[in-house]
Amino acid sequence: MSAASIPKEYKQIVLHERPARGPITDTTFETKTVPVQQPKEGEVLVKVEYVSVDPTQRGWLDDVKSYLPPVELGAVMRAGGLGRVVVSKDDSLKEGDLVSFYYGWQEYWTGPAKLLQKKIVPEGGKEIDFMGLFGLTGMTAYVGLFEIGKLKDGDHVVISGAAGAVGQIATQIAVAHPNCRVTAIAGSQEKLDYLKKLGAHDVLNYKDKDFKEQFKKTGEINVYFDNVGGEILDLALRQLKPYSRIVACGAISSYNSEKPVPVYNTFSLISMKSTMQGFIVTDHADKFAEGAEYLGKLVKEGKMKADYHVLNGLGSTVSALKEMFDGKNVGKTVVKLSADGQSKL
Repeated sequence: MSAASIPKEYKQIVLHERPARGPITDTTFETKTVPVQQPKEGEVLVKVEYVSVDPTQRGWLDDVKSYLPPVELGAVMRAGGLGRVVVSKDDSLKEGDLVSFYYGWQEYWTGPAKLLQKKIVPEGGKEIDFMGLFGLTGMTAYVGLFEIGKLKDGDHVVISGAAGAVGQIATQIAVAHPNCRVTAIAGSQEKLDYLKKLGAHDVLNYKDKDFKEQFKKTGEINVYFDNVGGEILDLALRQLKPYSRIVACGAISSYNSEKPVPVYNTFSLISMKSTMQGFIVTDHADKFAEGAEYLGKLVKEGKMKADYHVLNGLGSTVSALKEMFDGKNVGKTVVKLSADGQSKL
């Protein structure tokens, strides 16, 4: 991008007001137009190409104690992103370099080069994979199953939210692991068909009237990869094998709920000598290199594919976050900032 083609202003989505307990509303965010800031020495100007939309962002809007401070009122909505350097005042990066960072929901970013990670697309991959498969999404599935879930040969692995960003990758990891049986849970026939194509042995629709009976028939569980919490977690607790492991990755059923669904069967953790552990993937950054190598190997072997739900234009971010809680996405949701419209990859 030439200096002449860099605009003088750009748009960003900022937090206007904190939502009450429940879904975000039309007044939660507002769009601002601000001037482009040219970089100083040691800084770069990045044109943001993709930004992430994730369930956890809903939690960042609440003024409560968490692993990250809440997004401040008037601040750009926090989000991971992928962009390209258009002006560099630092020798470590040059114009055209692909770089990732928490840019937030905005079209440009100016700041210290040392904060950015330069990305080189691996063999068989594509740039968007740094938003999913080779980004924090893929690392969450890898760390969750192997570091927290202690995945073993022959395990029965149950994955909720299995057609989502992390769930689709966790499903394929478990399917590829020797002699594992994989039960994948989602909320539509389209998603069940998708999970079957990924290799899941059993697929369950949690919206079916007889879901509880179907779930019970799948048998005892060695590893439960939990993306939803609530009632499905409670059902899984009743079916634990001795020394089973619950990976507490997410609780999307509660993020928008005014009154989260209670969980009653925690005594099973005692009687089955089992563990339930939550984790934040960035605490396991020392495992990212081996995780990327492992996932890349599965890609080359034809055992891993990453799907993306792609929307276009910065204005799509808010609607994408709303729709995520309606279960409309398959795979990782990202917003491409260069066009209007909507597509799936």
